[in-house]
Amino acid sequence: MSSRGQPIYDWWSRHQSLFDVLYVIAFLGRESEFRNRAIEALSLDAGEQVLELGCGPGNSFEALRTRVGDGGRVVGIDYSTGMTERAQARICDGDWNNVHVVRGDATKPGVEDATFDAVYASMSLSAMPDPKSTLNAAHRALRPGGRIVVLDARPFQEFPWTLLNPVMVPLSRWTTNWFPEENILDALDSRFGTTRVTEFNGGTIFIATARKPTQKGTPE
Repeated sequence: MSSRGQPIYDWWSRHQSLFDVLYVIAFLGRESEFRNRAIEALSLDAGEQVLELGCGPGNSFEALRTRVGDGGRVVGIDYSTGMTERAQARICDGDWNNVHVVRGDATKPGVEDATFDAVYASMSLSAMPDPKSTLNAAHRALRPGGRIVVLDARPFQEFPWTLLNPVMVPLSRWTTNWFPEENILDALDSRFGTTRVTEFNGGTIFIATARKPTQKGTPE
C-alpha cells in the first residue's frame, strides 16, 4: 500500500458505519451478492488453507472459516494498523483459533511458499500501487493447482455507465487510494495464465478466477 493509503484506511477503520455506506455505493446495493459469489468461486473444502490479501476489518473471515472448517486455516494480511486491529477484534469475538491476521505488505506477506490452497483478494488489489508484485507473492504462496479469486472494481466499461467515470474515478481515488490505471486482469493473466472473468454493474465490478499450474510448464 502507498504511504497515503495507510492513513486513509486507518481513518476508515474508525468509521466503520461510513465504510459500510461506501461499499453500498460502490456495489450499487449488491455487496452481499458479489462477496458471496466471490467466496463461492474459491471452491474451498474442509481442511484447506486460504490467504486473504488486504483483509480490511475481517468481513470475510467468518465465511472463509465456515468453508475450511476447524481443520483449515485462514490468514489475513493488511497494511493498515486500524484495519488489522478491527480484524483481530473480530477474531476474538468469534473465538476462532484457526483464523489469524497480520499487519504487513501484501507484496511480502511473510508466508512460506506453496503453503496455501487458495488466495482471496476483495476490493484490495486496486488500492495497491504495485498489484503485479502482490500477484507474484500470491503465486508463490499457492500450492501447485491452488486458485486465486479477485473481487475488485475498475472504471465503468459500458455505455451509458461510462458517463459516470469523470465523477466516479476522482472520487474513488480520494476516498480509497484507488489506482484505476492498473489493469488487474492483465496482471492476473500475465502471472497465472488464463483468467475467468464475470462482470457486473456496467463492467465496473468483476470477479476473476485463476489457477496456479499443477506443474511448471503444464497447462491448466
